[in-house]
Amino acid sequence: MGRMPQVSRILLLLSLVLLAYPADCLNTAATTGSNETQILIDGDGYVLANGEQRVFYQGYSIIIKGVDAKGERAWIELLQNGTSVSYGIFEADDHLVYPEDGEIFNMTIDHIYVGSQKDLVFFYVRQCRDPDLPEPAPSLDMTPAPNASGSNATSTPQDTPNPSPGCGAWMAAGAVLLCIASKRFARRQR
Repeated sequence: MGRMPQVSRILLLLSLVLLAYPADCLNTAATTGSNETQILIDGDGYVLANGEQRVFYQGYSIIIKGVDAKGERAWIELLQNGTSVSYGIFEADDHLVYPEDGEIFNMTIDHIYVGSQKDLVFFYVRQCRDPDLPEPAPSLDMTPAPNASGSNATSTPQDTPNPSPGCGAWMAAGAVLLCIASKRFARRQR
């Protein structure tokens, strides 16, 4: 029993580190290179459950339409102001690139998780400003994206994504690590 307070302190410290990290990952537009390409999102991580939708800059949004039973493939759709512009069935390490020749929106599937309650798709996004669309709003005020699973779901385009990208992925990873660690320490205590 003497080790339990030390283990609790270690787990508390680990959880604080994992929860504190996303606080500083606000999306800010950046200009890089000589062609002045404006990068709106540069490799930020996200996680969505099956049926959920995530809104990004300039009215782009991702919907996870389905995940296969083995967790090997996910049906993903990219919308622009509510209109489907790209979709497909993707595996881990696949890319959804739109448009194919311009790479304004690039989604890289990291991995797919099948759970007893929710199926999750972990992915990274790189988004450049679409010169054919209006300039994205500078505000970080955000309202949640509508749930795409309902038949009457409507999409209200937003110009700014959630100000804490990747928080869901970090929290899920932290929860899994804490669960595994607590089970291992509980077994050692017996």
